[in-house]
Amino acid sequence: MSGLSTAYLLLEKGYQVNIISRDDPDKNSSKPHFSSLFPAASIIPHGIHTEKLTELFRVSQRYFKNLHDEGFPGINITQHYELFSYSKKMPEYASEMNQFEVLDEFKNKFYPDHPKYNATSGWKFSTFLADWPIYFPHLISTVLEKVSGFEIRYIDGNDLPHLPFDVIINCTEIGSIDLFDDDSPGLIHRGHLINVPAAPPVLNKKGQVVSYNFSPGQQVYQSETGNHQDVYCYSRHNDIVLGGSRQKGTIDKNGTWMGETNRGPIATIDGLEVPLKILELHKDILRHSFDYDLPHITKMRSKLGYRFTRAEKNGLRIETEEIKDKLVIHNYGHGGAGVTLSWGCAQKVVDLLHSTNK
Repeated sequence: MSGLSTAYLLLEKGYQVNIISRDDPDKNSSKPHFSSLFPAASIIPHGIHTEKLTELFRVSQRYFKNLHDEGFPGINITQHYELFSYSKKMPEYASEMNQFEVLDEFKNKFYPDHPKYNATSGWKFSTFLADWPIYFPHLISTVLEKVSGFEIRYIDGNDLPHLPFDVIINCTEIGSIDLFDDDSPGLIHRGHLINVPAAPPVLNKKGQVVSYNFSPGQQVYQSETGNHQDVYCYSRHNDIVLGGSRQKGTIDKNGTWMGETNRGPIATIDGLEVPLKILELHKDILRHSFDYDLPHITKMRSKLGYRFTRAEKNGLRIETEEIKDKLVIHNYGHGGAGVTLSWGCAQKVVDLLHSTNK
């Protein structure tokens, strides 16, 4: 996402753009470091560490609004709820969301709730949602038909000085650890995604598409080291996406996961071991609040994905660096907000390039 959105804006500004990618973005992959075909892709700044959050989020929201208003395929609006069975302070992004309300303002109206672990704090708002099977392929085709070159190949740090470009925009996320000798802790939060194909959308009584994040409390659902876990649900045009988990760790030089593993009972979905709590909590919420029954797990698909958070504080890296005679602009470490901040970060890259060329 970082590379595509950055390329899109650079092309709009008249730059010649070449893309080098280790993987084909137009094909699904089982690799956890690569985009899946069913990320939630909500425009909410979750799981990101940066002092520039508000600035970048505002810019991204503006771009998503423009794309939505122009009819760019796959940009929809959802009525989103974030609910907790314990006290939770207001998020930093509260003032940036449309139609924002806290639980006390709508607790006597409809909202998604668990029949046993009732919400005691939370909020709702209206936000954009990228319907991935529509939005992502269209963005790929829009960019690739305009670029000067597109290569699918592996490169390492020794190749960088020999690339035939004056400017290199680094959007390699986890690949930056080795490619640019990133000395950060390399923090990753991995998550489990469940896809329910051909599922009808989750709607409220007004017929509006509804999505939610629900945190039942540490005593109900926690990671291996005791961190709060939450579940989330998003509808798309022909399926729904269910999550999730936020397991903390890193990867070693061989790409092997070094960190938290599944805690408690598991369910095997599509060959992947998934925390059973994800399914149990969603089944109860959907049946209780929407009279919505999930199909048997044999009808579901699954994926394990990495959120490259990079560091607990200021993990997002958007800055310039000189390597030999080349200008390198870094744009990575987006954590769980890769789609959310994609346009804001891309605009920041363009601004850095302009300021450097002056």
